[in-house]
Amino acid sequence: MKGSTAFILILISAGLLYVFILPQYNKIGALKDSQTQYQNILENVSALEAKRDELLVKYQNIPKQRIDDLSKVLPDNVDTVSLAMNLDSIASKYGISLKSIQTVKENVNNSSTIVVGASTKTYDSISFVFSFVSTYPNFRKFMSDIERSLRITDIQAVSFQSTLNGFYEYQITIKTYWLK
Repeated sequence: MKGSTAFILILISAGLLYVFILPQYNKIGALKDSQTQYQNILENVSALEAKRDELLVKYQNIPKQRIDDLSKVLPDNVDTVSLAMNLDSIASKYGISLKSIQTVKENVNNSSTIVVGASTKTYDSISFVFSFVSTYPNFRKFMSDIERSLRITDIQAVSFQSTLNGFYEYQITIKTYWLK
């Protein structure tokens, strides 16, 4: 009887081990894994906060003039009036008076173009068409100043016609961009 009692107690202990203790032990292991994951996440968050603070300090050390220059390069909206005024002020340095300034919003709804998914462009563009009368040397100086201006512009077309006294009538199409 002593042997059978010991055997029964060993079976009961093995049953308790499999029924109660091992599931709890597995839960503890899963909780330790979760704890490790959460600690890694907290460390990453701390590293991100430190990087954010570092970048914020760097941003605050950038001179205001540089930030203004960056907003001129690629503004966050299309300001046709200020662009026209900017072009006119550049032209006036060379005795050029701009006339017939027109904006042309480009239409990308081309029936032959198939677009899958949403557009991923973070910028948009607009074209300006303007004309003026000037000499060729002043035209070159004007174009050089447009090239060196901070605003990103692409010259799309230039056409000209000869007039009297060495003057030419120019028509220029430029394309400029802004952030959406």
